[in-house]
Amino acid sequence: MTHPALRELLGTAARPAAYQELLRLAAAGAPSAEPWRLTGLTLTAKALYLALLWQAVQRPMVVMVDGARQAESLTELLEAYFALMARSQEAVRPQLLPALDVLPAQDLSPHSDITARRAVALDRLARGAAPVTVVPVGSALLRVESPDFHRRLSIRLEVDGELDMQELAQHLVSVGYLRREPVESEGEFSIRGGILDVFPAEGTRPVRVEFFGDTVESMRTFDVETQRSVLKISEFTLLPLTEYPRSRDLLTELGFGDTPPAGWEFAIPRVRPRTSSVLEQAPGTFVVIDEPEATKAVAERLWERLDEPGREGPVAAADLYLTWEELLARAGASHAPRLELTELDLAHPLTPRIACRPTVAFHGNMSIAVAEARTLVEQGNRVVFFGASVGEVERLADIFHEYAV
Repeated sequence: MTHPALRELLGTAARPAAYQELLRLAAAGAPSAEPWRLTGLTLTAKALYLALLWQAVQRPMVVMVDGARQAESLTELLEAYFALMARSQEAVRPQLLPALDVLPAQDLSPHSDITARRAVALDRLARGAAPVTVVPVGSALLRVESPDFHRRLSIRLEVDGELDMQELAQHLVSVGYLRREPVESEGEFSIRGGILDVFPAEGTRPVRVEFFGDTVESMRTFDVETQRSVLKISEFTLLPLTEYPRSRDLLTELGFGDTPPAGWEFAIPRVRPRTSSVLEQAPGTFVVIDEPEATKAVAERLWERLDEPGREGPVAAADLYLTWEELLARAGASHAPRLELTELDLAHPLTPRIACRPTVAFHGNMSIAVAEARTLVEQGNRVVFFGASVGEVERLADIFHEYAV
């Protein structure tokens, strides 16, 4: 748990008038034709203010950024702030919804790790379990299934619940699980008589489920190496490992056999059109666009690649992707708040601003770092240093003591 004094210190960032005005608008809840704007924020500051904003409004947020690197950096910062500001051990956590690593015309299937991360993220978003979802614009433009569809891909098992084991096995295969004996890693399952062993997505240990007919009689986690039981449990959820469930009926409808060609996922809209977007997975989603001009430019470059002559996919690009204008229209149609964050906003000189300094790199020069900290303290600021471990923090404390700070 984080010390209350540190949570209080982070909370002081909410004092600037520009942020208080944003909170007032968010509390009023009135739709606006124009997005709200906040400028002057570095990446680290953006993460802090997004965490503070979520704590204040308590509604799902989708944050669109220009690319994968920015998305990963922002997600890491958000995770750190959420952990520091949490008031309980079971705190909700932000997530990243990655973009696909291939384009429709490349005749390649997306990497399994990416589809697994996307499936879990879409499930959490559709169930309202994700406070903040960071989305590269290439992912935001991709059409997806409805929230109900994504919720149906996960299965909740409970002791004394009724479930047909064979139907469960078929479902697990369709959502990306592999049948393997013995179960050793995430995404594997096996069936022996009335016993199902399964290693769920995002699980730390596999689970052994004992059936009596179609009734779940008992469940317990077990150790992979020793196969010994670790802990009895009463319920758990099997999350999907792909957002593109593969069934025999679907493959037949698409004209493929039991082993479809690489890239078959991009042909699905031929028989099952996708009409939803990431913005519509949770009701009342608060939409945030990071550096809108840069994000729009990346979206336009993606469409240039999609429209390139001779690079046609199995369906029209418009069946798989929204345009930037269509995405903004959906954000506006939801009547949910929309916020734009920038570090420097020259196009809107009257934009509310919070003054932030970029991160300073000291490159291991501790004397300069301590001098900078002393200067900030003497100016009336409060300075916080973070370390990767307790030992590192203790070493920093010793150094500051040596320098009489």
